[in-house]
Amino acid sequence: MTPKANCWQLPDGVDEVLPPRALQLETLSREILDLFASFGYDLIKTPLIEFIESLHIVPSPELQLSTFTLVDQLSGRSMGVRSDITSQVARIDAHVLQNDHPTRLCYADTVLRTLPNGQLGSRSPRLAGAELYGYTGVEGDLEIITLLLHTLQIAGIEQPLLALGHSTICRELLQAAQLPAATAAELFEALQNKATTDINRLLQQYALPADLTECLRLLPTLHGNISVLTTARSLLNNSSNAVLAALDQLEQLATAICQRFPQQKIYLDLCELRGYDYHSGVIFSAYVEGHGEAIANGGRYDGIGASFGRARAATGFDTDLMTLLRLSKRPFATPDLIYAPATADAGLSRTIDELRSQGGRVVQAFPGQQDQPATLGCNKQLVQDGNEWKVAVV
Repeated sequence: MTPKANCWQLPDGVDEVLPPRALQLETLSREILDLFASFGYDLIKTPLIEFIESLHIVPSPELQLSTFTLVDQLSGRSMGVRSDITSQVARIDAHVLQNDHPTRLCYADTVLRTLPNGQLGSRSPRLAGAELYGYTGVEGDLEIITLLLHTLQIAGIEQPLLALGHSTICRELLQAAQLPAATAAELFEALQNKATTDINRLLQQYALPADLTECLRLLPTLHGNISVLTTARSLLNNSSNAVLAALDQLEQLATAICQRFPQQKIYLDLCELRGYDYHSGVIFSAYVEGHGEAIANGGRYDGIGASFGRARAATGFDTDLMTLLRLSKRPFATPDLIYAPATADAGLSRTIDELRSQGGRVVQAFPGQQDQPATLGCNKQLVQDGNEWKVAVV
């Protein structure tokens, strides 16, 4: 039994938000949702728990391992606490809304995870995200990335780095190699870690075509600014049409981002494999100096709704609002808190009601309460001037 002396402790990775940060968090959330709304994204609220089969339609072992499970006492079926919201949005698009036109949906809500994402992550992050269903063109990815960059601007994130990649490139090269499953998995891990020694060792074990061997060997070196695409085209010239199309998509997207955000720093990594299990095209992340992990992630995941009967094109991103708040450089205004005495006066009551109806914050003392206004956190107070009550500085 846990000692009562420790009953106030929270589980590791589970945080509460206290004043004034809680108000700042809600302010940030509202402003970001207003941004999404301005682009036509409709807000949804998804359930905290669902049947486990529904939550696990995203083919990501990492996400599946992060899901808390429980048994539904009504049906006897396994349920899960959402550790991500994308699978729920896919269900809503495919099974509930069933639109034929592009559908734009957004959210800002808390998820729960068995383990944090990385050393700096929370187990109960509050995710804000936007997802676009039903459009395959690169313009859809551009719209989502535009939303991401505007989100970071609202949050006061200075000089973020946008990293772009494409899951098709590595997937196509590994498929062309036709390696045994165990070897392919080992090579994938080596590529993911950019472990040159392991990559060379594995490639030496099989007599792959020389050009394919060279592509796999040099894939981890294909990173940098937009000029790396020229090097990539030279190296991957004999690859599949899908690889060449991926390079074209990255160039088109990077060029459009630079035109829309001339000061934006862009980094391309053609061996970026995050989300390899379910991403189907362009992938992207945002980073900020001094923080070792991505502060936002996104990409294309076409076909995610297949388990619900409709495999639609899809792209989107999400970010943890608490992470943005911790890294924010923007000042948040501290609203005035006005002290009102415990006087039974009709004029005072009318004044308090007026101030509150206009958005003011008024705390009225109770009879016999001896606390001073400053003790209650008030920076202003109501004082009587003749028959009127006026706001004065404490």
